[in-house]
Amino acid sequence: MASHSHQITIDASKEEVFKAITTIDGLLGWYTAKIEGDAGDGEEIKLHFHSKDGPFHWKIAVTEPASTVEWNCIAGPGSSAGTNVTFHLSEKGSKTTVELDHEGLEEAHDKFSVCNTMWGALMLHLKKYVETKQPEPAFH
Repeated sequence: MASHSHQITIDASKEEVFKAITTIDGLLGWYTAKIEGDAGDGEEIKLHFHSKDGPFHWKIAVTEPASTVEWNCIAGPGSSAGTNVTFHLSEKGSKTTVELDHEGLEEAHDKFSVCNTMWGALMLHLKKYVETKQPEPAFH
């Protein structure tokens, strides 16, 4: 199994970034414009896209408040079911570094590179949303 890793620094507190990752309002600001469910600890969300692929269905686990959030993929396109995404947040001064790891992927699957590119774009949308407070989801 293979993984993707991304890192980005956001000019905001860990609490602000954590809220963007663990609330529906936050996810609507940077991820996608159509979400079902609740993004809190132990809850499940479905993130929809306007394509034949999707939605992604994730179970949310907060393993350390304001520091670590894990998403477990229950269902989704390609070989995403059974994979895990972990957001690690660390703060230095007024900035927060987000380290994202998506593990359990099938490297031979044709969507492997697409998934890597998608997470890079999503991290840029997360940064922009948290820093500007202006919603601009990556997917509509």
